[in-house]
Amino acid sequence: MKNFKLLLVAFLAVITVSSCMKNEDNSGIDYEKEQQRIDSTLKAQAAPLAEYAAENFGPTAKKDSATGIWYEVLPSTVDSTFEYVSYGNSWVPVVANVKYKGQLMDGKVFDEKTTATQMAINNVIPAWLYIFYPKNSTPNSFSGILPDGLLKGNKVRFIAPSPYCYDNKSNETIPANSPLVFTIEVTEIKNQN
Repeated sequence: MKNFKLLLVAFLAVITVSSCMKNEDNSGIDYEKEQQRIDSTLKAQAAPLAEYAAENFGPTAKKDSATGIWYEVLPSTVDSTFEYVSYGNSWVPVVANVKYKGQLMDGKVFDEKTTATQMAINNVIPAWLYIFYPKNSTPNSFSGILPDGLLKGNKVRFIAPSPYCYDNKSNETIPANSPLVFTIEVTEIKNQN
């Protein structure tokens, strides 16, 4: 009985402490404030991204309402034999050979590969994940933008809000809070082993 009372007191102490805590982990991040910051950034960047897409993409450009990413699938010959494989609430990781160009909204190129480069797609910025992986209708699952995802031969260009790129981080070529523009051509794709 004494052990039961001790266990009950410990249990109530844990509940009391956890109910008083904010939605934080050990890193000190307040997730509610962080989500408010991201939502504010997405809202502030929505109009400039729409203007950019209207001026620089063709009439087939579309906006993904969930992410705010504007994209245009460019004419190309696509090999549709590859199929993405779902795994739980996600997709089996893929490896793709790609040619790509990354630009700032002012046209400055910060990265470019004119020969196909192999990339593990799960190790890229979130904007690329949304462009690469297919839509998923399963509730609480990761869902990309394109119905079939990117396939061999696909060419796409898109502009993504900064939270789906490098967010509020900066480096020598990309300022903080920069929406980024990418053009990607897939030359090969396969499931990661």
